[in-house]
Amino acid sequence: MHFLGAGSVSAWFPAEASPQAYWLDKAFSNILVVAIFAVVLVFGLAVTFVIQFRRREANLEAAATGAANPGLLALWVLAAVGLAYFAFTSYFCGFLDRNVPPYGAEVIDVTAKQWDWTFTYDDGHMADTLHVAMNKPVVLNLSSADVAHSLSIPALRINQGILPGRTTRAWFKADMPDTFVIRSSTYSGEWYADMHTALIVHRPEDFEAWQQSVSDIFAGRSLPEVGELLYNRKGCAACHSIDGSKRVGPSFLDMFGNTFPTHEGVDVVVDVAYVRESILTPNVSVIVGYEPVMTPYEGTITDREIEAITEWFKTLSSHAAADQEGN
Repeated sequence: MHFLGAGSVSAWFPAEASPQAYWLDKAFSNILVVAIFAVVLVFGLAVTFVIQFRRREANLEAAATGAANPGLLALWVLAAVGLAYFAFTSYFCGFLDRNVPPYGAEVIDVTAKQWDWTFTYDDGHMADTLHVAMNKPVVLNLSSADVAHSLSIPALRINQGILPGRTTRAWFKADMPDTFVIRSSTYSGEWYADMHTALIVHRPEDFEAWQQSVSDIFAGRSLPEVGELLYNRKGCAACHSIDGSKRVGPSFLDMFGNTFPTHEGVDVVVDVAYVRESILTPNVSVIVGYEPVMTPYEGTITDREIEAITEWFKTLSSHAAADQEGN
């Protein structure tokens, strides 16, 4: 066991997959050993006192005339203070380390919701599993899309609460290439036990290969699938729904191929040309009922990405077939 920094507690816990796990396991094992010693000591003294000072005439007379021993009382108080100090200092270094991420750590945004996880990397890639490079510090910015959750990675000894309306943070450096379980340890509804995914720790060269494989969003996806991915990645979901509900901008449901009046006093048909114009220069022609507040995407989106979004729009609209027949 990790008593005063020696040994291992791998039989008690999952394998230590990060340096932070060492401090937590060390503190746990040290306090456990001291607690066992204290329990044995107190129980042994209790049994000894029961036997030695059981009811007798001599003991009753001594108890009536005896006085408390200040030295023993002071020793007992100092022992209790010493145990508290030992418990506090056992994890003090680990506590400081866990709350101060190193400079230059990779930042990954984590969104928890019933009943899944979304991991967003600094290049915009979104995944439902967490991929990291071995021995590289990673900072997780944790937020909830609905109710309270928590991020628990037992192999890294991480268990961080995630609260609605707040962003919490956790960091780690995995030093063992493997696949580890991620789950929520906070009850958040009927199916919270199914809210689990995986942390995949790659060797540096394998992580670079994975990054290259996911950097091309068109690889292995159809154009509508890429369009839906861009809808979430580019932030379109914040202003445009796909269920017909009104937000800052019009819903994408049944939009393509439909006709709308604009502030310019003309009716426009949402076709390929209008979709392109609305993405690159959105405030030139605005549908009645909405304000010209959309940010232009000119220079930040490619023609092929616009094509993918357009093809996805078609899958959301019952007017798309008629529009294509008209063309």
